[in-house]
Amino acid sequence: MPIQIKDPGTLATKYVNRAVNAVGEYKAGVMAPKQSQSAAAIAAAPNWQSAVSSSTALARFTSGLRASGDAGWQAGASTKGAAHYPDGVRGAQQKWAANVTPFLSALASLNLPPKGIRGSDSNIQRVSAVAQALHALKVSRAGGH
Repeated sequence: MPIQIKDPGTLATKYVNRAVNAVGEYKAGVMAPKQSQSAAAIAAAPNWQSAVSSSTALARFTSGLRASGDAGWQAGASTKGAAHYPDGVRGAQQKWAANVTPFLSALASLNLPPKGIRGSDSNIQRVSAVAQALHALKVSRAGGH
C-alpha cells in the first residue's frame, strides 16, 4: 500500500502556522538550553574544521550556490531580510555601541603628526599610526599578543 502524503502546499501552510505560533517555545528553549551552546560549539570546532575542509562539503556548498544563484539570495534578502533589517539594527544598537567604543576611544587618544599636503610622507605617517593603533587593539581584544 502506498504511503499517503499530503501535498506540499498543505504541509507548507501547516509548517508556517505552527512555527509562527511557537515563539514562546522558541524563546523558552533559547533561555534554558540543555547544555551550553557556546561550550558545545567550541568543543566541536575540530569536527567543524574537518567537515568544512572536506571535498564533500565543498561540493555541497558550491552546488547550493549554483542552484539558487544570485536570484536566490537576492529574493530572500530583498524580502525577508529587508523586512527584518530595521528591527535587527535597533536590537543591536547597544551591542554595536559597546563593540565600537574601544575603537573610537583608541582613535580619540591618538596624537597624530601634522597633516601634510596630498600624498606627503607625513600623511602616510598619520595613516600608519591609525592602522597600527587599530590593529593592536583588534589583536589584544582577540587574545593575541
